[in-house]
This record gives sequence, C-alpha cells and structure tokens, in this order.
Amino acid sequence: MPQPTAHTPKTDAAAPAVALCEVRMDQQMTDVAVAAVADGVSNLSLDRRTLLLGAAGALAAVGLGADPVRAAEYARSVAGRHHRRFDPGLAHQLQQALRGAHRDPSTHFPGAILHVDGAKLGAWTGEIGLGRIAPPVAMRSTDRFRAGSIMKPFVSVVVLQLAERGRISLDAPLPHVLPASVAGRFANAAGTSVRMLLGHRSGIPEWVTPAVIDKITHHPTKVWKIGEILDLAAAQPPMFLPGTGYSYSNTNYNLLGLIIEHLTGHSWRHEVSTRVISPLGLTRTALPAAGDPSVIGHHAHAYGEVDGREVDFTGVDPSMAGAAGGAALVTTVQDTARFLEALLSGSLFRRRYTLRQMLAFAPAPDVGGQVGYGLGIERRLLPGGVEAIGHLGISVGYCAFVARLRPLGVTMSLALNWADDPTPLLVPALRALAATHR
Repeated sequence: MPQPTAHTPKTDAAAPAVALCEVRMDQQMTDVAVAAVADGVSNLSLDRRTLLLGAAGALAAVGLGADPVRAAEYARSVAGRHHRRFDPGLAHQLQQALRGAHRDPSTHFPGAILHVDGAKLGAWTGEIGLGRIAPPVAMRSTDRFRAGSIMKPFVSVVVLQLAERGRISLDAPLPHVLPASVAGRFANAAGTSVRMLLGHRSGIPEWVTPAVIDKITHHPTKVWKIGEILDLAAAQPPMFLPGTGYSYSNTNYNLLGLIIEHLTGHSWRHEVSTRVISPLGLTRTALPAAGDPSVIGHHAHAYGEVDGREVDFTGVDPSMAGAAGGAALVTTVQDTARFLEALLSGSLFRRRYTLRQMLAFAPAPDVGGQVGYGLGIERRLLPGGVEAIGHLGISVGYCAFVARLRPLGVTMSLALNWADDPTPLLVPALRALAATHR
C-alpha cells in the first residue's frame, strides 16, 4: 500500500497532501504510540495522541440472527431511544472534545461531526467548524459526506446474505464465481476463495499505487473503469500465497463487487441499496453512479492540499475505488451508526452463524491499533481494554469512522472534511464516555 500522510504541512508542497480511499489507520496516525493496555474502563488513562493500541484477543459474536426483511422493524425499534433525554453534562463534554480538536494546532480539518448512540444514553450529535469554506457555511449535524471504506461492510453483508441463500460458498475459488476474463488476470485465482477476499487474505495486490494517488489528486473527476482498476492490480506480482497472510487491498472488494453482479445480474450498487440501505431506512445514504459526482442535499465539502494549494474535492467521481469505497458511499453519521447497530444485532442475517463468521476476527496486527480483521469489519483495541468493532473510511478530502465501543455499550460515528488524524477528537470523546460508564 502507498503511504501518503493524513495531512501534509503547507511548507511541504511537493508531497501528496490527500490521504486516499482505504489508507489504513496506521498510515493516518503515524504518531500514535504503541503502549500496553490498562485493564478495565475505570483505569482508562489517555494521552491525546495515544488512541489505538496493539493487543491480541478474540471477540465473541453478538446478536440474534434474523431475516433481512426484519431490518426495517429493527430500525423502528431503535428510533425510540433518540427521544430519550441525553445527559447535558456528557453532551457538554463531547462538544468540548469537538471544540478542542478543531483548535488543536496539529489538526487541519475545516469541520467535524460527532455522533454517539447508546441504549442507556440515548443519542447525541454535535458539530464544529465549517462544512464549506467559501462562501462559509457552518457544518450541520446531518451533513452528508463520502465515507470511504465504510463501504466494505455493506458489500460484505450482501455477499454473506447470498451465501445464506446458497447462491455462493465462501470457500469457492474465484474461477467458480467470476468470468474467466476477470479471474484469469490473477495468477493465484484458483487458490483464492471468496472468504479470502472478504478478509484481505488473498495476496492480490493493491491497485492504489503512488502513481494512482497522484492521478486521483490531480484529476479527481476522472471516471475509473473496472477493467483499468483490475489491470493496475494484475500488473503487480502477488503479495503472498492465498490464505498465508494479511494485507489490506482494495482490489479484493472490487472483485467482490463483480462477484455480486455475476451472481445476481444486478449492479453491486443495486444489491447494496435493495438489501441493506432501503430495509434499514437509511434515507440519507446513497450510492451515486459512476460519472455522477454530485451530492444531493446539504453536505460537507471535502478539502485537501495538492501542490501547496487547498483544493475542494467534493466532486471526486464515485467510480474512484467503486465497491471498495473511496467516493462511492454518500451518507451521514446517523446512518452509519444505524447500519452498524443493525449489523451487530444480527438483523441483517437469517442465521446467528452468519454474523459469527463475519466477526471471526483473524489476527491483523497494526501499529495503528487494528488487532483483527473479520469479513469486512475491523477490530481495534483502545486504551482501557475498550474494543472498537467497525470500520475506518478515508476518501479524498474526508475521514470517517464508525465503531461499537465495548464494554461502553455505545456506537460512535464521526466525520471530518479533511483526511486528517481523528485522534485529537476520539481521545477526549472516549474519555468522556468511559467516565459515564463507571
């Protein structure tokens, strides 16, 4: 994977200044320290730059299996908590976390949105700064943004639903689920399974190279063709033999999008919308088609720096990364939180076993705090033994994160309109939530 920094100082005009789709959290937080994890939430002690810490361990699966048609019922069942009075003291602390992060001299984002939701707490959303710089428009709590790799668990859910219905085996090799014109591009396709794609254990190379990053930042409206993306990946040697290692690669999810289309006869966008977005009532979430860079309704503009200039990247084309994320998923912090809660409740699946498979985290240690990766979902360990189950999303000009924080019993979702390090916001927010849990 290429390793652009989350924010290039204005004095370094030659370096790439925009962190792109699906750059790992360790690449976003190069100054995050690796330290031992204190036992228990009551012992939570946080340094502002020490958020995600390496550790090992397994996570028990949660929730009850249910048919996806019950997803709408689930969405209605959680709506009531949004009418619960949120503790004003905690709300003040969370707003202070936003204010402090925005003023932090090490950050650069114009604006941010933070959303927390818990069965006992209720729901709260706060915002800070600008959603648009010129002319200036304040950030709004329901502003849309492009959520990058948060797209991956949406795609994974569709693949797992197809497996539940016997349409596909997760252990099927690629030549059984893809046309020869696609599978034949990759040397180890016969030994690569659908499960390996979902868990980034295929060894298939990453197509987002430094040269591609340069092209995207200088030509954000370029419409990317899937054949072009596959050619860029196939031109590189395999990273390792299938199933023998872990390496995050967007190419895996571009191939999963093609598998969905091959099995259903519909686009992956159609299937994700029909099977996930519509049943959950995610009314402010959309998957705009390639060639349509518009964002309907009020939204946060995306910003980054290229060649020493601040650039508005809001109009990056949705084809950039496609089913792997990038600019494909337009959503809100409220919708990403609702999606993750429904997913972890089992409401998107018919059987408990399906969710257990998704949450069967294999070791995927990373200096940024990732300790495991399941089937389209990350496990990170935060200070105090708090687990974060969810996904990070980086796109051109945006940083997004959604996770269920255990044992706090809270779902947190945030968005920045610059591909910046979210640590200065996450640390104090986590501290405030942990204090409430004691």
